Amino acid sequence: MLSISKALSSGQAQTYHKMEFTSGTQSYYKQDGAVEGEWQGQLASKMGLSGAVTSAEFTRLTEGRHPETGEEMVKHRAAQEYKNADGTTTKAVEHRAGWDATFSAPKSVSLTALVGGDERVREAHSAAVTAALAELERYTQARIGGNNPAETTGKFIAAKFEHDTARPVDGYAAPQLHTHVFIMNVTQRADGTTRALQPQSMFDSQNFATAVYQSALTYQLRKLGYEIEAGKSGAPEIKGYSQEYLDASSPRSQQIKDHLAKSGYSGAEASQIAAHATRDKKQIVSPEEVVEAHRTLAATFGDQAETVVREARERAKIQQTKMQDLTPEEIARAKEAVTYARSSNFEREAVTDERTLMRDALRRGMGETTYAHVKAEFDARHIQGDFRELKGEKHATGRSFTTPETIANERANIRHVMAGQNAVEPIVSSDQAAAQAARRAFMNEAQRTVIQEVLTSTDRIHGVQGLAGTGKTSVLSSIREGAEANGYKVEGFAPTSRAAGQLRQEGIEATTLQSFLARKQQDPSAPASRHLYMLDESSLASTKQMRAFLEKIGPTDRVLVIGDTAQHQGVDAGRPFEQMQDAGMRTSQLDQIVRQRKNPALLEAVQHLAKSETVKGVQMLADQGRVTQIADPNQRIAAIAKDYARAPENTIIVSPDNRSRQLINEAVRVELKNAGKLGAEDQKFSILAHRSDMTGADREWAARYKAGDVLKYETGSKSHGIARNSTAIVLSTDARNNTVTIEREDGQAVTYDPKRLKGVNAYRVTQKDFAEGDRIQFTAKDKTLGVNNRDLGTITKLETGQITVQMDGKTTRTIQFDPATMRHFDHGYAVTSHVSQGLTEGRVIANIDTESSRSLINTRLAYVSISRAEHDARIYTNDAKTLGARLATEVSKTTAVDFRRPPQPASQQKSQGQVYEYADPNHRLAAVASAFAERPASTVVIAKDQEERRELNQLIRADLQARGLVGAD
Repeated sequence: MLSISKALSSGQAQTYHKMEFTSGTQSYYKQDGAVEGEWQGQLASKMGLSGAVTSAEFTRLTEGRHPETGEEMVKHRAAQEYKNADGTTTKAVEHRAGWDATFSAPKSVSLTALVGGDERVREAHSAAVTAALAELERYTQARIGGNNPAETTGKFIAAKFEHDTARPVDGYAAPQLHTHVFIMNVTQRADGTTRALQPQSMFDSQNFATAVYQSALTYQLRKLGYEIEAGKSGAPEIKGYSQEYLDASSPRSQQIKDHLAKSGYSGAEASQIAAHATRDKKQIVSPEEVVEAHRTLAATFGDQAETVVREARERAKIQQTKMQDLTPEEIARAKEAVTYARSSNFEREAVTDERTLMRDALRRGMGETTYAHVKAEFDARHIQGDFRELKGEKHATGRSFTTPETIANERANIRHVMAGQNAVEPIVSSDQAAAQAARRAFMNEAQRTVIQEVLTSTDRIHGVQGLAGTGKTSVLSSIREGAEANGYKVEGFAPTSRAAGQLRQEGIEATTLQSFLARKQQDPSAPASRHLYMLDESSLASTKQMRAFLEKIGPTDRVLVIGDTAQHQGVDAGRPFEQMQDAGMRTSQLDQIVRQRKNPALLEAVQHLAKSETVKGVQMLADQGRVTQIADPNQRIAAIAKDYARAPENTIIVSPDNRSRQLINEAVRVELKNAGKLGAEDQKFSILAHRSDMTGADREWAARYKAGDVLKYETGSKSHGIARNSTAIVLSTDARNNTVTIEREDGQAVTYDPKRLKGVNAYRVTQKDFAEGDRIQFTAKDKTLGVNNRDLGTITKLETGQITVQMDGKTTRTIQFDPATMRHFDHGYAVTSHVSQGLTEGRVIANIDTESSRSLINTRLAYVSISRAEHDARIYTNDAKTLGARLATEVSKTTAVDFRRPPQPASQQKSQGQVYEYADPNHRLAAVASAFAERPASTVVIAKDQEERRELNQLIRADLQARGLVGAD
């Protein structure tokens, strides 16, 4: 894998070069003195740098000077101190010399190359590093300065140093093949001027470069006769080594893990900090002593490396395949890999970066094909129109792509909105609407206005943008009454079962959106009836779901879509609710917050968060004493647990990720136990955690399953004897043949290709303790029990084979279930922000670590988590100073039309029709395809050339298929 350090100063880089990179103590197996290093990079070649790295060249470059002339290329800034506006002192770092990018071979590869003595494996590692580095270089960007965006240059200077041992632990330096690549902080623009690097593009390309390295390495190893399997972290490992030997040969990794476990930190940056905090000084011992120590350990475990190398050489003789030859099977694997990347990525996002597509394709075809052939397959599919490139900003690092289907779906939703405007009669008259709005005396002006606007709307599709805590369900209940009184049948839908349940509590007949989409189409001969369909929490619906929903609506039906564009979005691709508003859907504003009305100070902060004025809102919370800074994560979690235990009633803890959520739940249980608020005796239960990390494409790929996973089959399979709604346990997987072996409920083992079975959900099994008094959340819907996914309750009794739970809600309700058969539950003290959406609690405690990923820490988390509280909200954080800025990060689902401008009629009109002008060619082609699909029988499309003709044909077919005018492929 590839890890990249923080920027190093000139002094740090030069010290590393002298003491680490070139030290002979880092490479015991070559036993030929100091490590020289080697130059790589297009800019290196332009500056005449090739072959061995000299100390003088390295020093000049780290100081931002030309390696030969010493001329300044990047301004060398000296370190200095200055005062901030708040009076604090900040020390600016000196010139950033560059970054240490380290490619580390998997442990089994290191053992094979070094202990096993197969020099060809070491060469394969070196070649893979070179290949990955070349791809990483393509995305190099220059920092231009000021408010100017970065500029892609595709050129850098890199110095490579290959080492073969890890840092010692208790005097033992384990075999570890790795290459340090020091990337200099300089690049060159097209005009020949030099600039400092913009490092963000390099970090954005890190996973892609890792995939290129692992793919190239694995492919070469298989050609050498080695068998490859996925290791614990998903990295490719050579078969033939016991886990005990691998662990014994990795004391450094275990040392870092232990440090992280004690500190409570996680993530790549935390791992780097732990690595520096725990490393021993490299002990200078003879190469003979180091090699002998490795051989002694190897002998203890049966000399596995020797056996692995011997068997690989024998296997390679039988294969008799030249390294450069590519078989038809390998070409097919490239096609399969690209198909997987397309399906997996565009299920979750409308627009995807080419590096992400290549990364996932390489992972899918790991060892079975090459990067060159995956890239060739992708380019061919791009030309065919399978991928549509979107022209973004000039400073974009890499190309972005979408699909014809995505464009067609987005345009269809907007087309439905436009076609429905001024197309229907109002549900009631203005006087009737006003009377209906006035029936509930407690309603405010915003609520009454929304009721009147919806009931008098002349649009088939109408929107309600409702902020958190504005009394939305009461408004919908009133609209239901008005519509039903005038002959409409009202039905509600929501993407989540809990949201649908909340609609039912307001007297609205409701189910999930997915259930509605699965219904059979209504018989056209049946008597027509008028429906008002309410789609709540529509911000969680995907573009594909929204299109299917709108196209299922009858000619006399109306739709009310309700949501909040500032709250969390769905898992799957698109943000149709926001997109439809942007396109002109008439939308009523429910913006008068009532949830925090008894606490004006908290209400004001929430109002700022709702308007994405996050910094101001967070500062207001801090001024009110609602922000507590505790840097150490373990101490912070302990403080949160104590705060909760002090007043647990009507309190919810919100934490951004599942790992921290679990730690908080454990800490809370300890506090409650000590306070005597939980039963004295715990019972351990085996519960199921849904593998939400798996896309539909993942579920068709055997390698994504793990032994011990529990599978649930919604549809089953007669040919494999798998009953509908039955479960099975994964015994093993065969990635190369793409098969999964399971144990059915009857104990029989069955092997099948997961591509051939649909409706399969995967779960991980975990063991957790529960006691009477524990808060729990259900993690799946259960119709028999009447619980929805993420419903909360409290355990009132634990008996053998039975748990009794009092459910939260407006009415008192108790359920009982057998934990051996109903295993979808977890502790419910802390929940993620996504799970908290839709909840209302008296008090909220939020755990926000500013070092977490921007996908977790952003405006949506701040708004959703704090707005759950009626009376009190408190944030515990590691850094109060940067909290507001970190939470102000905007994160949204992508849409294919984000890159396009709306069409504008040209000033000139033709007698045959109107002429439209489109600035972006992609938008123009999509509009042409849509226009053709409106009247295909009487329309001819003329393209300017063959390439445009192919693109139009692809778009037109996708649009026609979506309308049901052409069958599916």
